[in-house]
Amino acid sequence: MNTPVIKFLWKGFNHPVTYLNLTFVGMLFMIQVVHTKAHLTLESDVHGHVFRTLKKNPELARSTCYQLD
Repeated sequence: MNTPVIKFLWKGFNHPVTYLNLTFVGMLFMIQVVHTKAHLTLESDVHGHVFRTLKKNPELARSTCYQLD
């Protein structure tokens, strides 16, 4: 690549607003990872709580509204 192009790109990448944007996107990514993991493990999730309760007490589940595997 051409040296002026590299200098131009580095100048843009090294700008404080770029760092703020990368920090913001990184935080959103980490929040999404933690949120998705909570849903997948069914530990700290409302739906997981309902699932565990119905597993312990299957008589609470109506066949038309909830099926247990």
